[in-house]
Amino acid sequence: MKDQLEQRNKKLAEESSYAKGLASAAAVELKALSEEVTKLMNQNERLSTELASLKNSPTPRKSVGPPRNGRRETTQSKRHEQVPSPSDLKKDLAVSREREMAYEAALLEKDQREVLLQRKVEESKQREVYLENELANMWVLVSKLKKSRGPDSDLSETSRESPRTENW
Repeated sequence: MKDQLEQRNKKLAEESSYAKGLASAAAVELKALSEEVTKLMNQNERLSTELASLKNSPTPRKSVGPPRNGRRETTQSKRHEQVPSPSDLKKDLAVSREREMAYEAALLEKDQREVLLQRKVEESKQREVYLENELANMWVLVSKLKKSRGPDSDLSETSRESPRTENW
């Protein structure tokens, strides 16, 4: 009977050690994931700011204000003004389209990163729940181990274990 209890204690101690290692590894991984999510969220924020500034930036346009000398324009002076040629208009239109396509591409990239971030956050939450369950199971095992040792276990065994749990 004593041998069985010792075997059981040994098995529970091994399981407890395994659970502690698992919890430690999980904590390290959770921290790494948290840092990665933070980095991606900062990058997403930077891209959002950049996109907003691109949308709000003034596009180069020709001024249509009053003449500099303060005189009113006559129809004769208007005729001498340069009217944009069709090729200039086409170039302006092409530049405008390229800019719009760049904005759309940046917006699409931002949306894709946001979806990726949401997915990583969900995975992290699921992993956190899993790790919390594993930790709870570990504490159950530790509790069982302590109960199986009973009140007759001496204080020196408990004091030998406490430094290991403090580092955890």
